[in-house]
Amino acid sequence: MTLEEHARAIADAIEAAADEGFHLDNGNGNGVRTLELNHCDDYGDPREWVPLQLPHNPMD
Repeated sequence: MTLEEHARAIADAIEAAADEGFHLDNGNGNGVRTLELNHCDDYGDPREWVPLQLPHNPMD
């Protein structure tokens, strides 16, 4: 799978969970508004990334 395909699969899973009332937070109780999936090199440095399209989060 490509980076974009992985990003879409993750976004789809997050949306499916949101449809059932499950939402992401940042660990402090605030809704997550943005996420990016990164492709990193052997040193852990991001070389390319794709933003994920997230559903509305009522915790915002």
